[in-house]
Amino acid sequence: MFGTAKEKHSWRFTAAAPPREVFAVMEQLIGTPPYRFQVVGDDEARALEVQRRGFFGNWGRPRIAVRWISCRADAGPSGTRVEVKASSGGGLVFKALGKADGGPDSRALQLVRLLTSGNRDQRTLYRRRSIPPGPVSLVASWAGMPYRLFAEPRFDAPRGIEILTATELEAVPGGEGPFVRVRLRDGTEGFVESDQIVAAPDVATREAQADAARFV
Repeated sequence: MFGTAKEKHSWRFTAAAPPREVFAVMEQLIGTPPYRFQVVGDDEARALEVQRRGFFGNWGRPRIAVRWISCRADAGPSGTRVEVKASSGGGLVFKALGKADGGPDSRALQLVRLLTSGNRDQRTLYRRRSIPPGPVSLVASWAGMPYRLFAEPRFDAPRGIEILTATELEAVPGGEGPFVRVRLRDGTEGFVESDQIVAAPDVATREAQADAARFV
């Protein structure tokens, strides 16, 4: 292998999915033949071209201007900072020979589109969830385990008091990004990730349950 292709395009954005999910999605979505997913470091991975169709239609290992897509992801105060880069699909020589390939760009754009539309697409796990002011509770998966409130609306903030699924909580104004400000019965306040709580109506009517379901 004599070298990789030059960088052509790059995208920077903040995603709702944590870094591990970003790389898992990348591997499944664009780390497929003729590319191969490779871990480069703790916060970076790439999809590298490992096969290329030759002039006579046969497949072989590329040796010149190997195409690639890279992704760097690290957790930030408002979500996961993501940088996606894509190489050129081929220069003038490749275009003249009819071998120019839009694969790097199209694969990179698939990843960018999925990660940037995730919090707006109601079909995804990482959709944006608006929790209205009022009674809330931890999701059932926290049953029997304590959840420590965040002191501030960021992932690297100090953690405070422990709460349980049975703890009486109230969502109050002041949330930011993926965090909801909550108040305990004794007046203590803190922040909880919005995907870890659900609206908990204080009346057990069908209408109240249907209204709460809109925020799940």
